[in-house]
Formats: sequence, structure tokens, C-alpha cells
Amino acid sequence: EYPPMTVETDRGYTAILSTRLGRMTFELLPEEAPLAVNSFLFLASAGYYDNLTFHRILPGVLAETGDATGTGGGNAGYTFEIEPPKRPYARGMLAMANDGSTNSNGSRFFIILGEVTTNADQLPGFTVIGVMKESHAPSERTLEALDAVPVVPGPNGERSKPQEELTVTSVETIKQCEQKFAYAACT
Repeated sequence: EYPPMTVETDRGYTAILSTRLGRMTFELLPEEAPLAVNSFLFLASAGYYDNLTFHRILPGVLAETGDATGTGGGNAGYTFEIEPPKRPYARGMLAMANDGSTNSNGSRFFIILGEVTTNADQLPGFTVIGVMKESHAPSERTLEALDAVPVVPGPNGERSKPQEELTVTSVETIKQCEQKFAYAACT
């Protein structure tokens, strides 16, 4: 069942995704994708993403994870509405993976590895939930290392299966205070 709606669209949220290759920091976009950000925050805080594999890496395009089965066909037990992207896709964005049918967002997500704005037809209708923190050197290095992971053909023949297992070690989320309450504790 979809979790209770607790995301506040007027607050900022940060997600720090850790792997053995390094860490990436993303600013989440609750004002653009409240359903998807709420679900992502819920699953991350429950530890759902910890130790899940990147089951699909398309060099120069995307790296996908978030499926406990490791096949790309699983989810966390619920799905929800796809929220159309409010901005063009770009390198370093975090987006929900789905099968293209109505209400098929779930737990799977991907990181855009290359500049796909000229090939936006490769990624139609995927909800954008975050952007990589701008000018953040550790995130850039990790994104480059993720894009360089060697891949082999998977069960369906697509050359996207990482040669060695690569997992999400953890996803830490941080709720930021509103600007007007900068001197008060966040609740």
C-alpha cells in the first residue's frame, strides 16, 4: 500500500546515495513530484534501498536500481501514479523507472549518466525526483565511475548487466528547514 503522504512541498530534501564507487548527493524535488518524492523518502528511511543492486547500466544513458529481486521487474509491493516531468532530462538527474503503463511508478529509480536532452525519446514519461547537487566534486566522480562500469548482455540480450555486482550501500535523506525558520530546529 502506498505510504501516508508526509512530504512537505515547501521544504527541501536531500538524498545521499552511497556505493563502493563513492557517494552522490541529490536535491529532491517535492514541489514537482510529491507522490514520487514521498515514496522515495519513505522507502529510503525504512532502509529498503540499502544493499540493492544496480541491475541495469546503459553507459552514457542511465544506471537503474531499486528492485529487491534484482531483475528490473520487482517493486516494494505498491505502485502509484506517474507524475510527468516538469523539466528536460539532464545528466545527474534522479528519476523513477516504470513500465510505461498508468500508475506504474514503484520503488525502481535511475540516475541519468549522460546528456540525453537530444535523445529525450529514450526516456519519455519518467518522473524526475531529484537533481545532483551542482558542482559537487564527489558526486561528479561517482557519476563518472558509475558510467564506466563494464557491462555484459543480460537475460534479454540488452548490454546492460554490470559485470560485477554493484550495490547501493545506503540512501540517507535529510529534511531541510524552511528559510524563514533557519534558526529554529526542523521538526
